[in-house]
Amino acid sequence: MASSKVHVLAVPAAAQGHISPMIHLCKFIAQDPSFTISLVNIDSLHDEFIKHWVAPAGLEDLRLHSIPFSWKLPQGADAHTMGNYADYATAAARELPGGLEDLIRKLGEEGDPVSCIVSDYGCVWTQDVADVFGIPRIILWSGNAAWTSLEYHIPELLEKDHILSSRGRASADEANSVIIDYVRGVKPLRLADLPGYLLASEGQEVWKEICIKRSPVVKRARWVLVNSFYDLEAHTFDFMTSELGPRFIPAGPLFLLDDSRKNVVLRPENEDCLRWMDAQEHGSVLYISFGSIAVLSMEQFEELVGALEASKKPFLWVIRSELVAGGLSTESYNGFYERTKNQGFIVSWAPQLRVLAHPSMGAFLTHCGWNSVQESIANGIPMLGWPYGGDQITNSKFVVEDWKIGVRFSKTVVQGLIGREEIEDGIKKVMDSDEGKEMKERVENLKILARKAMDKEHGKSFRGLQAFLEDLKALS
Repeated sequence: MASSKVHVLAVPAAAQGHISPMIHLCKFIAQDPSFTISLVNIDSLHDEFIKHWVAPAGLEDLRLHSIPFSWKLPQGADAHTMGNYADYATAAARELPGGLEDLIRKLGEEGDPVSCIVSDYGCVWTQDVADVFGIPRIILWSGNAAWTSLEYHIPELLEKDHILSSRGRASADEANSVIIDYVRGVKPLRLADLPGYLLASEGQEVWKEICIKRSPVVKRARWVLVNSFYDLEAHTFDFMTSELGPRFIPAGPLFLLDDSRKNVVLRPENEDCLRWMDAQEHGSVLYISFGSIAVLSMEQFEELVGALEASKKPFLWVIRSELVAGGLSTESYNGFYERTKNQGFIVSWAPQLRVLAHPSMGAFLTHCGWNSVQESIANGIPMLGWPYGGDQITNSKFVVEDWKIGVRFSKTVVQGLIGREEIEDGIKKVMDSDEGKEMKERVENLKILARKAMDKEHGKSFRGLQAFLEDLKALS
């Protein structure tokens, strides 16, 4: 006998920063007994995921499935994937729809038909799969609302020859002087502040094809859940809702739905750092993490090391084994470790939600991935933005210019060397200056608004998610 439950099939993009919000959303849906949830990952990531997966309370019934994919990404997308994104996206569009269709058919034959697909915005191909079975697709947008409007305006950006231009990549002068002021719901920004892939010179034709295809697909979704909150981006939400209707909603910060204060883990976390933080002074620690993808040159690593030593600030630094391109020289690392063992603490991966909530946290030097930015905001922590690519560049602009809760360096990670003096100045500005105190006050105010958004009585994000669940129940 077929189940009377609503069966939600969740398909995150294959990157740590996209899987975390999807898991938080799955946990929220699973609290309601009307639903069955299946999470689908590509096979290599699935195999790694189940090694670390401990079903949290309330998610015991989450079913984990995999679909075959020729790219092997056990820890999700990495620097190689991003550097060859056009090839990756082409392979995904070619291989993944068939695997997902097979899985949905199999589940149907087993008496557990899928009612709807909740998928990452980047997984555009899932809309076609949903259409094959005549079921709705819901988009989880794991970035902020402004990014949705930028993507929505891709036809105009292309028409004005501001993105993916046949003239090739804009010069630095042009990128810094051309102002994009026609993206509705978003304050004017420089060409240089657009997500990196829109200015790509490599694989341009494929990028153009991806962007042209996915920009209008958002209109076909039954709901668009954006992992951000209304008070942070009111103008953007107002504009996008006027375009797409009331089912385009703020649904974040999703991690606040989860009392366990844990993100999904594809790498073992080192919790010893929390005990080290217990011994540090209130508000004194500089936390440094470049997320799961970014890589630094050896020369850049050395400059950052020099700045940390000169700053004399207690620091907690996430150094993944692949953080330094070409590998970290043992000699350099050991020397740094010896010189700073009384000043800092190094881990290969940190329990970030608990680190950011720790009383000794002072500032966060971040690659500005959206999860990191929003987690920092919701914990009242000012930032030093050092983006690597993608939407991180745009996020760092908002942090510094729109919300005024941090500083950013003069170049992104891939644009060239940032000297130790500039890094040290940034640390001082955020942690020791009057301007830094003002940033701290502003981010503390945003922290209150972020938490208010998820309030179970009156929170706008929380109420929107409840309306979303009520609508899904009708699918049974």
